[in-house]
Amino acid sequence: MPEHSSKFIKDPIHGFVDFNGPRENELKDLLSNPFVQRLRRVKQLGFSDYVFPSAAHSRFAHSLGVYQIAKRMLMIIEPEGVNGKWSPKAEACLAAALLHDVGHGMFSHAFEKAMEFFLARNALDAQRAKSFATAVDHEEVGRRIITQSSLGEALTKFGGSDFPGMIRDIIEKKDKNCVYTSIVSSQLDADRLDYAKRDSYFAGVSSGGIDLDWLLRNFKLGQNGDAQFLYVDSKAYISLEQFTVTLFHLYPTIYLHKKTRGLEFMFAQLLSRAFHMIDNDQASATGLSEQHPFVQFFRNPDDLSKAVLLDDTLFWGSLHQFREASDTAIGNLARRLSDRRIMPMIDIWKVADDVLATQSTTTSIAAISRVQLLERICVAVAAKLQRDCSIWTDSCYYDTYNRPIYKPKAVVGGDPQQINVCVGGQILDIASISPVVASAASFNIHRIYFDEDKVPDEETLNKAIKGLIVGELKEQGI
Repeated sequence: MPEHSSKFIKDPIHGFVDFNGPRENELKDLLSNPFVQRLRRVKQLGFSDYVFPSAAHSRFAHSLGVYQIAKRMLMIIEPEGVNGKWSPKAEACLAAALLHDVGHGMFSHAFEKAMEFFLARNALDAQRAKSFATAVDHEEVGRRIITQSSLGEALTKFGGSDFPGMIRDIIEKKDKNCVYTSIVSSQLDADRLDYAKRDSYFAGVSSGGIDLDWLLRNFKLGQNGDAQFLYVDSKAYISLEQFTVTLFHLYPTIYLHKKTRGLEFMFAQLLSRAFHMIDNDQASATGLSEQHPFVQFFRNPDDLSKAVLLDDTLFWGSLHQFREASDTAIGNLARRLSDRRIMPMIDIWKVADDVLATQSTTTSIAAISRVQLLERICVAVAAKLQRDCSIWTDSCYYDTYNRPIYKPKAVVGGDPQQINVCVGGQILDIASISPVVASAASFNIHRIYFDEDKVPDEETLNKAIKGLIVGELKEQGI
């Protein structure tokens, strides 16, 4: 292969991301599209750099990493790909790996939460509400960018009129029996393999690590009926188990960190309030002009040319304007964000765990039963707390999330959407052979964030929560 036909991009996780041959280099040209360039200005971990200062890497860098891993996985299916010779399906898979995050808004899911708050607090007609909801839905936005924008035109030029639809279908998992789909979206995909390495590296945390090279060297292609899939034999089984546990540990360590979630809530509160003011023709009260991209987006949420302007840097560049807003709520939230004065939080799970530890009757409860009991208590306490008007206000927020270690499919013979291990000549779901993965472990959060200026003092809130927990334990005979 001529030397000039290969191009490389340096990367701290993979050493470099390579584009070999004319077709891959045409894919590389997609990086110059404005919708892809925008991902440089969207951080992979949103507000996490407020907690982990070096975690400021972009979705652009992550997308390149996903492309590199996807290419290595594809070489197992199509060995000729080492020379840049891919089937149309493989090329669609590579493009999907590169573009899988193209629809993410600023601060990703926090932007979606901001619109969720706005829609919950404002009565809109069904059509307007749907228009706003889809305008921030990263999957819907990504679908439109890939099929209806200048990027879609470039993809059509590259692979023909059906090519954008092929990419869309892979990202959306239209065919869950397809091995190409599983490379981009499954429980062991290029996306997870990259961010599990990249996010822990830039956050500076140690969560067991992933032997990525060993895994990629041990992947094999299997088939079960019409479904093709990747699997490893038993010698690489521990590395797969390590990957599953490492990914699981990143949730309490990074993704669901209490400070990060508090910042996301404050951002969502601020933006939803700004949307409310704009909707009521009071844009000036937000500190923004009518020409500001936030206002322009809200006025025409279906216009992709407005959506492409929304990124993390736009928000940070507008923060000084929000600080000077005549609307008190917006001004206060903006100042808290810029000064890192995160709203206080009470962890219902921790309080319940502490209370449970004082009960002598619970010391012999098995770990999984204890977790299930705590989960029931937290859900019940949060529900009762939100019905107590003497305590709960609009400035309170109940943050809950459940992340299991793995979602077993238990398909004997192998499946593209499960993690496959060959043991004794039989290909099984990893949950069928790993006691760790089969443990059904989950990480749960049940937290109450609140504005200390708008609720009774924290001690009163703590006492109320503890009282409800004790009441729940009595109801369950503990």
